[in-house]
Amino acid sequence: MNFSVHIDEATLGRLQAAVEREGLTRNRIIVMAVQEWLARNEARDWPESLRGHFRNPAPALDDDTLDVQAWRQALGEAQAVRW
Repeated sequence: MNFSVHIDEATLGRLQAAVEREGLTRNRIIVMAVQEWLARNEARDWPESLRGHFRNPAPALDDDTLDVQAWRQALGEAQAVRW
């Protein structure tokens, strides 16, 4: 998909320097930057059991306590979670 992006002169100069330095096209660098931004900033939803846990203002008084193992399984093994 093609679309137009307007970039200020200072940023365009920096982008052109990166093109020359890295040997990549402007479009490739822009795509990589958008992909990296999305990877860092896309909303990641917590498992329902964890959201429910934090909705309860007094979890110690609740009969159903948080199952950490179920929470980890809900995150999936494909994601590298560092705690």
